[in-house]
Amino acid sequence: MLDNVRIVLIETSHSGNIGSAARAMKTMGLSQLCLVAPKAIDEQALALAAGAEDIVNNAHIVSTFNEAVSDCSLVVGTSARLRHLQSTLIEPRECAKKVAQHQGNVAIVFGRERVGLHNDELLKCHYHLTIPANPNYSSLNLAMAVQLVCYELRMVQRIEQRYSDISSDSQYATAQDMEYFFKHTERLYQDLGFIQNQGVMQKLRRLYNRINIEQNELNILRGMLSAVEKRVNLPKINS
Repeated sequence: MLDNVRIVLIETSHSGNIGSAARAMKTMGLSQLCLVAPKAIDEQALALAAGAEDIVNNAHIVSTFNEAVSDCSLVVGTSARLRHLQSTLIEPRECAKKVAQHQGNVAIVFGRERVGLHNDELLKCHYHLTIPANPNYSSLNLAMAVQLVCYELRMVQRIEQRYSDISSDSQYATAQDMEYFFKHTERLYQDLGFIQNQGVMQKLRRLYNRINIEQNELNILRGMLSAVEKRVNLPKINS
């Protein structure tokens, strides 16, 4: 996911901001940096990169906004100006979720330190990202803004990876196995006097089907039913 995300800095005035932004990116696992007409890339940029010099040195440098986003199918522009952007306004966490769901290259664009993105640039963005800072003091420097956005991207990526790892290691119970379980449950609960009508079993079916039970979890449940049967001296139910 993070490999498809490009951080775009527009006409950066202070070279140190480039290095600081690169450092913010690298700490969160992003590496694709694009610079649009930067004023300078000098020793200060490399000094403030503090271990992320590779991102600065490998940055893609272009002349215009259009060049920076030409191959991107999702473009998010950052802006502190709300005005006419309400319908497309998102915050960093929502932005990260949209990026995770998107198939294709993504550009997250940060404007000039003093004036941000121009209106014509904002109009070329699918969404407009704002950071909900303290309204009485909402001043963030460029690298801080990049860090916040990259952090949210990383958090979503970690959740996606964790879910993927769990899913790949899990074997879910088959429909046939679940039917054996339901029959086992119904027979036992009827013998215990708990189930006296079909309404209870229907509710139990809905409950267990919502959970999407893994095979090893189902084995535990079947084992519990068998333990109850043994305890109350009921004949064991084979499947």
